[in-house]
Amino acid sequence: MNANPLTAGTTRVGRPVELSPQAPQLYGRLARRAGLALLAWSRRQDERRTSSAMQLRRQAELAGTRARDDQFQRLALLGSPMA
Repeated sequence: MNANPLTAGTTRVGRPVELSPQAPQLYGRLARRAGLALLAWSRRQDERRTSSAMQLRRQAELAGTRARDDQFQRLALLGSPMA
């Protein structure tokens, strides 16, 4: 493997920016670690939610769905031609 750094451009000072061949591997490792950290955070958030809070959320979701369906039905009846 070629261990020479790659030149990616220049900085404002005029010195070239060098990237090592390991940079993509580093970014991959960082992305994996960030992803795992986000998953752990998400799981902790899920554990913090109580069953009653989840039940309230489901009820609110159901009420919203019913309200949307009712509005859609009203609009459909208003927009239909009379026979």
